[in-house]
Amino acid sequence: MSYAAYCRFLWEAGIVEVRGGPPWFVWASGRESPVYVDHRRLLAYPSWRRWVVEALGQRVGQGPPMQAVVGVATAGIPWAAWLAEKLNLPAGYVRPQPKKHGLGHQVEGLTQPVGPVLLVEDLISTGGSLLRAAQALQEAGFFVGAVAALWSYELPEAEWLPFPRYILLTFPQALLYWQEAGFLSEAAVAFLR
Repeated sequence: MSYAAYCRFLWEAGIVEVRGGPPWFVWASGRESPVYVDHRRLLAYPSWRRWVVEALGQRVGQGPPMQAVVGVATAGIPWAAWLAEKLNLPAGYVRPQPKKHGLGHQVEGLTQPVGPVLLVEDLISTGGSLLRAAQALQEAGFFVGAVAALWSYELPEAEWLPFPRYILLTFPQALLYWQEAGFLSEAAVAFLR
């Protein structure tokens, strides 16, 4: 398996969808886009899951050591758990808000603050969900050492994120592959940029 094969797989499996015109997809941030990435579909492909975890784990392993891996609910949770397993680290996750019942926790799995932690999300668009999760972790006494994601749109809105990043694949990289593979025309790539 390779990055080129992974890009092809994302396209052919419908994990990445591209619309040539309205109606556009609406992201969680509220932004409208002709592109939507549904990493939840990737969960159904064990060989690609393993490849993603291996490739992302290698990137994370080249950086400073982390003490735990924390997923952003909900899409980051499985990837954080698998990365934690690969890196032999404790795992947890962070909710958008504290629970309104039980113990009222916002951070689950990790019982005591540690740091640095690797914060994992499936993708980065504007960076809003990562920043909110990082703030919740910091308020609970954790130190966010870096963030990891399977995909980044590389939008200017996310440039301000104050953490080192480990990204498996960026939208500009994928566009180049899809153009070379004949999935997208030069005009389509220019439009999508």
